[in-house]
Amino acid sequence: MSGYLATFDAPDPSDAYQIVGYQEYANALNHLIPLVQNADAEQLEAYNEIVSELDEFSVYVNLSRRFGRLTGTAIAQRYKQSYLHEFPQVLNDDFRRRGIGWVLALARLEHGAIEVGYQDSANPFSLNNLTAIERIPFAELLLDGVRSHYWSMSSDLVTYRLIKGHVTKVSDRTALAYGRRTVMVQHMLEALDRIAGNSFKPSQRSELQTWHRELSSIREGVTYVMYETYRAAIEQQGFDGVDLRGCPALVDGIRRDISEGKGQITVKGDR
Repeated sequence: MSGYLATFDAPDPSDAYQIVGYQEYANALNHLIPLVQNADAEQLEAYNEIVSELDEFSVYVNLSRRFGRLTGTAIAQRYKQSYLHEFPQVLNDDFRRRGIGWVLALARLEHGAIEVGYQDSANPFSLNNLTAIERIPFAELLLDGVRSHYWSMSSDLVTYRLIKGHVTKVSDRTALAYGRRTVMVQHMLEALDRIAGNSFKPSQRSELQTWHRELSSIREGVTYVMYETYRAAIEQQGFDGVDLRGCPALVDGIRRDISEGKGQITVKGDR
C-alpha cells in the first residue's frame, strides 16, 4: 500500500497548522488501514472495543444542527425545509460516535480535505482503499461536513458578494480562500455520491445536486474576481502570465473558465 505523505512545494509559516494536521492524519491512516485490513473478525472486534472505550477517540457528528437553532433567520427557515437532516439514533442522542471505523473515517476526511486544498490529486479521499468498517461512518461524516460548510457559506455575506460579482468588496486573497473551500465541498459531495449515492431518496439527491450547482456559481464568482483583479495582465500576457498560486483544482478551473470566456460574463450588470 502506498503511504500517505505531507509534501508542500513552498512551505509558509501560516501553513503550520495544516502541515501538522495533514501529517497527523496521514500517520493515522498509514497505521490503521493495514491494521484493519489484516485483522480477522475476532481481532477487529477487539480493536474496535479498545478504541470505543477511550473518550479521546470519540467522534462527534451532526455538527450542522446548530444552524437550525438560529431562530427567526432566513437560514434557519431554509435549514428546516431541507431533506438532508440527521436524526437521533437513540433517545437523548449526544451524537457522539465511538469505534475504530469512526476514527479512520475522520482521519480520511480531514486528510482528504487538506489534500484538495494543497495537492493536485484526482482521488483526494483515497476511496480505493476505503475499508468496510469505515464506509458508513465516512459517508455520514462527508454529509455532515457538506451540510456544515453549505449552510455556513449560505449565510455568509462574502458568498453573496462573490455570486453577485462585487469585485471591489472581495479581495483576490479572500476570493481564493472561498474558492478553495468551495472546491473542497464539491469534492466531498462527489465522494459521497460515489460511496453512498444510491442510498439517498430522489428528494435528497435533488437537493445535493442543487447544492453542487450553487457551489459552482460561487466558483464562477471567484473566477470573475480574479479576472477583474488581474484583467490588464491577463489581456496582455494571457492567464499563464499571472503567477497565481493556490488550490490546484481551483487555479485550473479559473484558467479554464477565463479561456472559455466566463471571466467576462453576466454578473457585471448586477453590481
